[in-house]
Amino acid sequence: MIRTLALVGHSGSGKTTLGEALLVYTGGKDRMGKVEEGSTTSDYTPEEKTHGVSVRTGVLPLEYQGHKIYLLDAPGYADFVGEIRGALEAADAAVVAVSAEAGVQIGTERAWTVAERLGLARMVVVTKLEKGGDFFSLLEDLRSTLGPILPAHLPIYEGGKWVGLVDVLRGKAYRYTGGKPEEIPVPEDQKAGIEKYRNEAREAIIETDEGLLEKYLGGEEVDEQGLSKAFHEAVRKGLVYPVAIGSSGAMIGLDLLLQLFLEALPSPSERFGEGPCLGKVFKVQVDPFIGHVAFVRIYRGTLKPGDTLQSEGGAVKLGHLYTAKGKDLVELPEAPAGTILAIPKAESLHRGMILWTGNRPESDEVPFARLPDPNVMMALYLENRGDEAKLGEALRKLLEEDPSLKVERNPETGEMLLWGHGDLHLETAKERLADYGVKVQLRLPKIPYRETIRKVAEGQGKHKKQTGGHGQYGDVWLRLEPAPEYAFEWRITGGVIPTKYQEAIEAGIREAAKQGVLAGFPVIGFKAIVYHGSYHDVDSSDMAFQTAGSLAFKNVAPQAQPVLLEPVYNLKVFVTQDRVGDVISDLQGRRGRVLGMDQDGALAVVQAEVPLAELLEYSRVLSGMTQGTGAYSLEFSHYAEVPPHLAQKVIAQRQQTA
Repeated sequence: MIRTLALVGHSGSGKTTLGEALLVYTGGKDRMGKVEEGSTTSDYTPEEKTHGVSVRTGVLPLEYQGHKIYLLDAPGYADFVGEIRGALEAADAAVVAVSAEAGVQIGTERAWTVAERLGLARMVVVTKLEKGGDFFSLLEDLRSTLGPILPAHLPIYEGGKWVGLVDVLRGKAYRYTGGKPEEIPVPEDQKAGIEKYRNEAREAIIETDEGLLEKYLGGEEVDEQGLSKAFHEAVRKGLVYPVAIGSSGAMIGLDLLLQLFLEALPSPSERFGEGPCLGKVFKVQVDPFIGHVAFVRIYRGTLKPGDTLQSEGGAVKLGHLYTAKGKDLVELPEAPAGTILAIPKAESLHRGMILWTGNRPESDEVPFARLPDPNVMMALYLENRGDEAKLGEALRKLLEEDPSLKVERNPETGEMLLWGHGDLHLETAKERLADYGVKVQLRLPKIPYRETIRKVAEGQGKHKKQTGGHGQYGDVWLRLEPAPEYAFEWRITGGVIPTKYQEAIEAGIREAAKQGVLAGFPVIGFKAIVYHGSYHDVDSSDMAFQTAGSLAFKNVAPQAQPVLLEPVYNLKVFVTQDRVGDVISDLQGRRGRVLGMDQDGALAVVQAEVPLAELLEYSRVLSGMTQGTGAYSLEFSHYAEVPPHLAQKVIAQRQQTA
């Protein structure tokens, strides 16, 4: 039996430590590593050790009672959305970790929503109960935010101290000492409450199965085997979501958690059926020692060493089969459905590629989670100009590993922009580039301002130059008018300028508009009307009239009340209800225009229009304002006039650097 599970949740919910505890409990490791020491199996990269958080999805293969469980320990920080969604694409179920102390957080709901969209079975594992928290209040919170929650485990307390668990469906109680369970009677003082939850759980499962419901309503006894089967089907179909308890600190409930993985969560064949081998690359890693490693989830079929898979990039011969265990590759005798395969030196394989044997599958046969657009940008500058030749290859590797990043060059400012999903995301990307031998600095980017005009103006542009041979002559009279977007109109009558020069004149106007008269920013939102002029039979040419058109624009634009424009973005801020007032107040202080507020589950969504100049460091500000629970998305909206006092500063700064 194989289970392939994504361990997800809010940052700090204890995922990595829980995964480490399960690895030790199942004999995959001798002793527990610690996140703060950088010694856990799944957090092994320099970036993870530096920052003390998961940056990449770690693969933990577990062996338990003759069964295999592939646990994908995904990052909790929303910055690393690409890794989180990749792990969920590769899994058959989502195990959502929730800290008993912190409760349901924004990362909990984000992971839950993505898993729901992928049609994954879901369950919750409550962590850190030994540190405090009210489990029963958390249970109600989970019900109100996530849906039909069903407690699979309940805590047992002795003298106010948490010492064990009740397996709800089996009605058995266990006290744990040193991680080892001992079956005990249910404590008398907790018996009534536990029985209430047990009856509720059984009824919730019975209601999902018509056969069992008919028996139950008819007064017949529901046997444990039938209940267990119905429970599995209900979880697989997303009709109920079990809540388990697992402690890596007190080592309580790890055995029951593993049993629940096997009993409640779906197998690969239940999701993808039987048939030829089908897999997908859900993650790529460029290791400084091993090189390019493609991580592939096998959805169906079985691979043997020596088999060949087909891909868009060509055939892939698998001389050996490997899975990953943290940073190490472990050889496998075969790779049945559910296996997380690690294929080294597979440069032709890229994230999202489908692999198959037999007939090529349809793309919709494999799960796909769209990556959101990045919302935080920084300008990238080389520390050593001699690294220019190496930068392209380093960026290629970076984007190969993390396609949720985006790199673009702004043609106006000349800056290379690196887009990510948060400050930590960009910082770790910078560190990754250093791993590839290219050191960079990240700076706040320049704002791509624009200029426009606010009134009608007209005037002349005349280019006359006499040389030894043919001279140059072009004479253009131009009217500029404000308009929603650029337009050009030819109003020449009587042939005072031959039509053949129209194209050259417009080219001159458009070229001149690339650098406005206020601060040299491109001019938008105007209509150019050529209404008069003159020409010379011998000295006029396309070049002469192009120059005249450019001069006409430069002469007329200053008279048309030029103003500075700035980019304005649509901003959606996702926060808890108690932070809405703080967010709105802050946005108003950023010249933002609040458009309204919606609900997204338990979260409030504040919608506003805010100038880009006020959002360059918003990721850091929002994180501080909401203790890391806030999130936002950005989308360009329009250009708007910069207030005069701010425009003067921008123009002055531009003149100083010109």
